[in-house]
Amino acid sequence: KPVGGWDRFRYWLGDILVYGPVRNRAGMTNVRVAYTAGEAIGPEIFDFWRSLGINLKQLYGQTEASVFITQQPDNEVRADTVGVPSPGVELKIAESGEVFYRSPGVFVEYYKNAESTADTKDAEGWVATGDAGFIEEGTGHLRIIDRAKDVGKLKNGALFAPKYVENKLKFFPNILEAVVHGADRDYCTAFINIDLTAVGNWAERNNIAYGSYQELAGHKQVLDTIQSHIEEVNESLSTDEMLSGCQIHRFLVLHKELDADDGELTRTRKVRRKIVGEKFHDLVAALYDGSETVSTETEVTYEDGRKGSIKATLEIRDAKVVPVNGKTLEAAE
Repeated sequence: KPVGGWDRFRYWLGDILVYGPVRNRAGMTNVRVAYTAGEAIGPEIFDFWRSLGINLKQLYGQTEASVFITQQPDNEVRADTVGVPSPGVELKIAESGEVFYRSPGVFVEYYKNAESTADTKDAEGWVATGDAGFIEEGTGHLRIIDRAKDVGKLKNGALFAPKYVENKLKFFPNILEAVVHGADRDYCTAFINIDLTAVGNWAERNNIAYGSYQELAGHKQVLDTIQSHIEEVNESLSTDEMLSGCQIHRFLVLHKELDADDGELTRTRKVRRKIVGEKFHDLVAALYDGSETVSTETEVTYEDGRKGSIKATLEIRDAKVVPVNGKTLEAAE
């Protein structure tokens, strides 16, 4: 959109007084273009750096592609896509939703590993990325939604992309971790881990006393805040034709932090989805049977290696779901 003269003047003034000094402090005074890649960053963070006058763009690539697969051209920069194919790169989306690419920069083979090479690259040179996504009609931009192995379907056939929703939730500073359920079910539900530092600071500022993570996680005002975050994510998902079915209908805040020592996370803090589902199977069942509360006991591992257990009664809440195409997505009773 065109920018008027008054807005240009105000931005020029802001660049002298605020934006320029911040760029200088960040060591980015002379940066002409910057890229973010790997794990998704929050749209607020993306917009913040661009508002400072830094030409930050999304990049999607792999070592097997000699890095570049897609990039965002000038004037087509968005926080929710990774751009259009780089020159010479072809893209295709498999029936499973997995993204494949082919280009002159594709790797020849994995060193002394013909089996892995054959699993990754076919005879025509198409390379499997392991990521699921789709190409937007009209813009040609690629959107990555999840790891291909994690993408599934709801019972009604709607797309289920848990990591995409989890990332949206984790953009809120109060939410440390989220695990979304829904594959082959009627609707989506979620486990939430609060960020003890962020929520603890909020509690101190508001004179809310608590004695443990478990006590703070179950506080009514904390649950209200988490519910508002979930409903904001639902509002965002409702505008996405492909992912509107991933809106979260019910949720609970876990009584313990997911921990690598308990096998719930990898050492790089990636959720072990299957293990979490099996370990907390009683909580998953309660999310889908209409329960308002659920009592549970969980084994934990302390820092010194000792084993113990935590007992808790957790509140289960319904989140507001936004109607899509005139239809209200109701949670099954």
